[in-house]
Amino acid sequence: MSRPSRFRRPISAQSRPGLTIVASEPSTPVEHFVEAMAVDVALGNSSSDRRTRRQLLRLTQWATAEGMALDREVILDPDAVERFVTSLSEERSAATYRAVLRRVGPLLTKRAPWEPRAQAIPRRQLAPPYSHDEVYTLIDDAINQPSWSRQRAAIAFLVLGLGAGLDGRWVTRVAASHVRLEGDAVTVEVGEPSPRRVVCLMTWEEQLLGLAATAQGDEFLVGGHSTSKNRTGELTTRLAVPTGHPRLSPARLRSTWLLWHLDAGTRLPELCRAAGLQGAQVLGDLLAYADPLCELHSAEMLRAPGT
Repeated sequence: MSRPSRFRRPISAQSRPGLTIVASEPSTPVEHFVEAMAVDVALGNSSSDRRTRRQLLRLTQWATAEGMALDREVILDPDAVERFVTSLSEERSAATYRAVLRRVGPLLTKRAPWEPRAQAIPRRQLAPPYSHDEVYTLIDDAINQPSWSRQRAAIAFLVLGLGAGLDGRWVTRVAASHVRLEGDAVTVEVGEPSPRRVVCLMTWEEQLLGLAATAQGDEFLVGGHSTSKNRTGELTTRLAVPTGHPRLSPARLRSTWLLWHLDAGTRLPELCRAAGLQGAQVLGDLLAYADPLCELHSAEMLRAPGT
């Protein structure tokens, strides 16, 4: 009796035309070499890891064909990798090979002259701005400080923070000589980081000029001559804060200044330059605090910007 069709003998892999049988274990020196590298960078069985294995294998095959020894420092030398990628210039995947090999090269070598990776710098997050009521409270608290030196420091923090957006990186190093009247505007020259001239908000011009006029000699506007990195903290922790009142934070004062400019419609290029920012990304933290426009005003602004 004939065997039912469902019990037909399966076709062996060897009988299938074009099917390549890949050994489960490396069998050649090149394959052993590539597998050792794969183990060192913890390549698994994901599609991207398998692709990286293939790219390392192809690089190694090319290198040995060029007469190079099975040595990571030689094969994964940046110049060798670039020569290999150049040989693939007609292939669409050349850029992918370059990116992957540049990523794993420094991980698999010790002496090859790979450029050290730039250290990732976390984006500086903005402190939450103060509300209008909190600003009025801070002003009252500054005026009512128990000593003249604390009162002056608190007022200087408020004027330079809310008027010019200066936080602890600059606020304690502004002297009277840095404040100038230029035409109708009052400006402040600040140093590192991001040296620049900042135009003071009109609301705070009089107070800033008053601080400069009453500064003792070459003292900073906050008082004293200290350039300590901890100066901001030393001064703010000495301030008297009534129960339930917000603490004075130069970072929050800066955020408040930025928000006021956003609400007023200040253009981002000018605002970023005045704030010492390299880009506008950080301002995204303030969008949730911006006062929404009414639908009519919003439509008019979007319809005819700048008019």
